Amino acid sequence: MKTKTCAICGLDFGVLYRIQIKKGKAWLFACKTCVEKKQTETHYKYGGTWKGKRH
Repeated sequence: MKTKTCAICGLDFGVLYRIQIKKGKAWLFACKTCVEKKQTETHYKYGGTWKGKRH
């Protein structure tokens, strides 16, 4: 299984979520824990799920 690094906490995961937390800024890959913390941000957007086992 492939892994990617969470852009927020820096740990590697097999499943990450594509999110945006600042208006008009780049999309980030974040782990479930970090996504749950960032969901309250005003400009939070979910953009899909990356799964390492599919690649």
